[in-house]
Amino acid sequence: MVALRIVVSALLAAASLTALPAASAAEDSTLTIGMTVPIENPNIWAINSSSEWAAVTLQYDMMLKFSDDDLSAAPSLATGCEPSADYTRWTCAIRGGATWSDGTPLTSRDIAFTYRFVIDQGFPYFSGYFPEGSTFETPDDNTLIWVTPEPSRGPEVPAWVYIVPEHIWSPYVGKTNREIKQAQALPTVSSGPYVMTEAVPGQSWTFERNPYFWGDEPAYDRIVYRLYTNQEGMVQALRNGEIQIADGIESALLPAVEAIPDVVVQKVTADSWTNLAFNFGGQDPASAPLRALQDLRVRKAIAMAIDKQAIVDKAYQGAASPGETIIRPLSVYWHLDIPDDQVIPYDPDGANVMLDEAGYARGDDGIRIDPETGDRLVIRMPTSNDTPGSEIAGKLITSFLQQIGIEVNAQPVSAGKIYDMQQSGDFDAYIWYWSGDPDPNYQLSVFTSAACGDLSDGCWQDPTYDALVEKQAAILDQDERLVIVREAQQYVYDQVPAIPLAYPNAIVAYRSDLVTGLTPVPAGDGYLTPSYSYTSLVTARPATSDGEASAPASPGASAEPGAPQAAPSLAGSSGVPVWIWVLVAAVVVVILVVVVMRSRSAADRPDTH
Repeated sequence: MVALRIVVSALLAAASLTALPAASAAEDSTLTIGMTVPIENPNIWAINSSSEWAAVTLQYDMMLKFSDDDLSAAPSLATGCEPSADYTRWTCAIRGGATWSDGTPLTSRDIAFTYRFVIDQGFPYFSGYFPEGSTFETPDDNTLIWVTPEPSRGPEVPAWVYIVPEHIWSPYVGKTNREIKQAQALPTVSSGPYVMTEAVPGQSWTFERNPYFWGDEPAYDRIVYRLYTNQEGMVQALRNGEIQIADGIESALLPAVEAIPDVVVQKVTADSWTNLAFNFGGQDPASAPLRALQDLRVRKAIAMAIDKQAIVDKAYQGAASPGETIIRPLSVYWHLDIPDDQVIPYDPDGANVMLDEAGYARGDDGIRIDPETGDRLVIRMPTSNDTPGSEIAGKLITSFLQQIGIEVNAQPVSAGKIYDMQQSGDFDAYIWYWSGDPDPNYQLSVFTSAACGDLSDGCWQDPTYDALVEKQAAILDQDERLVIVREAQQYVYDQVPAIPLAYPNAIVAYRSDLVTGLTPVPAGDGYLTPSYSYTSLVTARPATSDGEASAPASPGASAEPGAPQAAPSLAGSSGVPVWIWVLVAAVVVVILVVVVMRSRSAADRPDTH
């Protein structure tokens, strides 16, 4: 800020008035967020890791978004959708005047293109939201009609699909997914509050404010995600003030983080789970799954040998709860608490008996032998580095299974590497994570036979389960559907294609003396960084040096839909008109001339700091 140090008292008052608006107009603000998982590919169609999801969420809009309060469907690019009497046609009103970050108008045709592109390309993570036979009509720029052959819940789920610009992605129609994922993605063309403009692999990713964003103007000019190679380095950067927010903190470091002055810790209500998945083969002709893991008795014995409470205590320092079913606890209405009489207990002795009776005798080295193949029971089990606690959980499971005569080779790998393994089937088991939607259909669907080679962890295929998922998807009555959803959860639990190990709290910490205004999504103990929406980084703003919240860049203002954000105001924070500042500045110049002429001492010269 510029201040004029002049001995004349009347001049001091005038100088302070001229300094304030000049600083406000020139100030350039950056929010820096630390992370330990890189953005390996900024292309929206190539997302694998939690960091890549966050980057996409920060830049793009859904047609209907998740409500900031409770994750129900809420207005976004569409202001609302209405079903026909038979629920086969949903008519959605698309926001007028919305614009892409390159200035091109955003219309219903972009939404229809995105949905069709996703369906035709069969993109993992996105294509499961559309009932078979879905079509999309665009009678005008502000209307989209979603038509399904059978009654459906259509857009009200809502479909977790980010809308992309047709004029950017239409040249890729008909190309292979590999070609699409390799497409040049920077600078991003999107509709959200920020666009990625620079990627320095292995170091940082920069997002500049979108001048055409249709919503409330963010306070920060840019957001920088900075990569740290280890958790300790990220925590030290938070302590030093190099970053304002540290995202994805390991719970083992909680005591150190909580000891930092002015740091606030948010333990996000578990909406994901750490998952031990088994491979059944079928992803690729070269896939060679471990035969013993096809045996339900072996999988149940493994489940009985794993002490989930120990994983909660040691891998998550208690900031988690033991895992049970494939629908996370955050979905309170849908989540099934397994009845006590149907729980697979922690019972290593019982697991040993089960394996003995199944014919898996121990060899001379104590490792069991597959009675059909004669091979030692050795499990290759990579653990994903974008899953907090996975490495420690892997070490614990290695020790647990050794007690029942199974050898485990656990090896930490990147999210990109584990994705490649999942697609090729080149693993026996792995530890990764799942984070489902508020609606259970998506999470149930990834365990179906149809998901093999796509989203399925290990290509488990079971017709009974497939029928349950198909049945619940067709039921419109919520209470009737709940019965089938819970039956499906129990069935997966009993068949053990995977073992939910823990429901960990996501942990984020921020410097309250540097940043304020962060909005948890959902309300309460929700995320402070992009997960379900970008709201928190739109409402975030710099804190003043005394810890009080500074004013947002545009207090209480919303940009008109599709209009570029206004240039910084030339009026000061007090709202004084520009001509007054010009007049005051002229008076200051006159007085300065007089003062300088009368005294050229260094003490009376203007000082910039």
